[in-house]
Amino acid sequence: MSRLVFAPRPVIALIAIFVYAAVSSVHWARQAVGSHPRVGTDEISVYERRFDRLRPALPRSGMVGYMGHPDPAAPATREMPSPALLHFRRYLLAQYTLAPLLLVENTSPEFVVGNFEAGTEPAAPPGFMRVGAFGDGVILFQRPAP
Repeated sequence: MSRLVFAPRPVIALIAIFVYAAVSSVHWARQAVGSHPRVGTDEISVYERRFDRLRPALPRSGMVGYMGHPDPAAPATREMPSPALLHFRRYLLAQYTLAPLLLVENTSPEFVVGNFEAGTEPAAPPGFMRVGAFGDGVILFQRPAP
């Protein structure tokens, strides 16, 4: 009867491969979990919180105007190369957050949402009155009834 004899080098090599695979898997899993932003810190969640107080003051559906201003002093970065692109990004985030309302970037509707930098107090557009400030640079304007 023959006995199986394991040579030490192949056994050690096989154990080393399994240990390396296990350590690599744990490392990759930690990297994957650590690379995701915490819940509620993404831009959409931030905008939803910014507009939470405004939502009850708006109609449930229809068209609402939008005002913002490109910040010419905003520094260009690799993610945001120009102030105009930053302005457009803010407009899209506001549109997504306030859906099903349709935001149009003009003052023809009865209500106009102002999306400005926090602490900015712009004047009401001509023919509008300021309904209220909802914090964080969010302002609502309304055209008075004739």
